[in-house]
Amino acid sequence: MPKSPTKGRAQRAPLSPEKTFLNLLATDQQSTFRRVHLLGLLQSVSIMLQALGFSLLLAHLVLHQSLDLFGSGLAITGFVLRYLCQWGRELLSAKASREIRFPLRQRLVSKLAHLGPQRHRLDEDAGLSTRIYEQVDALDDYFARYLPQTVMVVLIPAVLLIATALVSWIAFFIFLFTAPLVIFFMILVGHKAAQANRKQFAVLALLSNQFLDLSRGLSELKRLGAVDQGRERLEFSADAYRKSTMSVLRLAFLSTATLELFASVAIAMVALYLGLGLVEQLPWAQGNTPVPLQPAFFLLLMAPEFYLPLRQLGNDYHAKQKAEAAASQLLAIDSAQLSSATKQALAVSSQTDNARVYFNAVTWTQDGRVRLEQVTQKIAAGQRVWLRGPSGAGKSSLMALLLGFEQPTQGQIYIDGEILDAQQLPNWRKRLAWLPQQAEWIQGTIRANLLLGLPSVDETAINRALVLSGCDEFIRRLPLGLDSQLTELGAGVSGGQLQRIAIARALLSDADVWLLDEPCASLDPETAEALLNTLDEVTQGKTLLIISHDTHPVVWADAYWIMKGGELYVETPDKCAFF
Repeated sequence: MPKSPTKGRAQRAPLSPEKTFLNLLATDQQSTFRRVHLLGLLQSVSIMLQALGFSLLLAHLVLHQSLDLFGSGLAITGFVLRYLCQWGRELLSAKASREIRFPLRQRLVSKLAHLGPQRHRLDEDAGLSTRIYEQVDALDDYFARYLPQTVMVVLIPAVLLIATALVSWIAFFIFLFTAPLVIFFMILVGHKAAQANRKQFAVLALLSNQFLDLSRGLSELKRLGAVDQGRERLEFSADAYRKSTMSVLRLAFLSTATLELFASVAIAMVALYLGLGLVEQLPWAQGNTPVPLQPAFFLLLMAPEFYLPLRQLGNDYHAKQKAEAAASQLLAIDSAQLSSATKQALAVSSQTDNARVYFNAVTWTQDGRVRLEQVTQKIAAGQRVWLRGPSGAGKSSLMALLLGFEQPTQGQIYIDGEILDAQQLPNWRKRLAWLPQQAEWIQGTIRANLLLGLPSVDETAINRALVLSGCDEFIRRLPLGLDSQLTELGAGVSGGQLQRIAIARALLSDADVWLLDEPCASLDPETAEALLNTLDEVTQGKTLLIISHDTHPVVWADAYWIMKGGELYVETPDKCAFF
């Protein structure tokens, strides 16, 4: 009976997802790491040559009171070669780390961009930005220091053990049996450091989210007189982050002190053995010198070098734990599933004739819950549709499907008679003007925000968009006009003015399909009515879907839909709640 290939030998435990993730990142720089390892081997030999040269020089000075030129040359050669190799290793390791982290950050940012609003399933924007910047940078020490050191911790001791065995078997066994103790305590303390690092990253993400929330809602907190409560909450999180940071530092110092203690004891044992041997006082070798002066100098010089890689690995071991803690957070973003477009083309129904957008029995399920169920409806070219419904009814889910951030679980979405799939999505998005509840702004001028992502636009088109959107009057009153500064939170103008700037940006994009999500949210009735009148003027002839849960009378809409429990119904004007 044939034996199983794995029977009779221990099976390797599977790697954790974090370790697998880090290993996959390192594969792209394998050639660079191989050069680092080759320099590490050369450095190991140079350490031995340096110790041999200095031992010859010192022994000759003690015994003959003269300078040994051969030993001096060997020591200088080994010293220079050692530090050239070290410089080359650090340069290549830093390059490998940079080449790994920069593409990773770009990949994660791209993933979040493709996730769109669905990124909030992972974390708030402040927490995600902390992951993208802080935690990607937390991988630097792992790739630049820890990974190369894992090879050096084998190469240098192995080369020095071989050289030691040729001189003294007792010193060889002292090295051999004390080295595992250093590694054992390094791992023991390292597990505690890993837990502390994970806690630190979690607290940092929470602190970032709270700081962003406080910045966005500061004006509301002032009106409510709740600034003190917000500050106390932020202070509590900041104090928790301080404590978690100090916990990580405490464990790092404890790890270093432990390794230094065991390395010092082991070096002292070798020095004691060699010293007693030189004065012929060893109990088992009375009157004999087992190791002469020059080899004794050689072993004594190599003892610190033997434990140095282990001590350095111990110092860098917390970098490994920190990287694994960061990897667990980054892996959540990197492994987030983007919706795959359906590849099977269904026959285009006759219902798609003259339809700009057609939902064909669209069903969408998220986390086991049906968000949309058998939605079948069309939006004709140039038709303006108002979709209302309570929160959680499925309006935002329908919008996410139209934007391409999600794909139907069942059914199809047709755009001008063609299935909306991965190939059609880029062209479809170029035709869209998307106005969310809170538009995204960059730190810069109003002009820069208007032209963000657009090709060159002349002043005539800009002025026309400002007039149509009703922005020209209040922008003219600003001291710097279009060159007035706008923050990421839109500070400097009111909420209604921000919505008008967003409309102007949509006009400049020359999009023929407009998707609006709660454009009147958080606006007072007068401002909301004025904004809806503006939308009526600027969307003439455009295909428009506007979703809302309020009762603002959008009397100019061509069709009225209502969403209830994921199902879509068509209303007639005489049955609408606001008529």
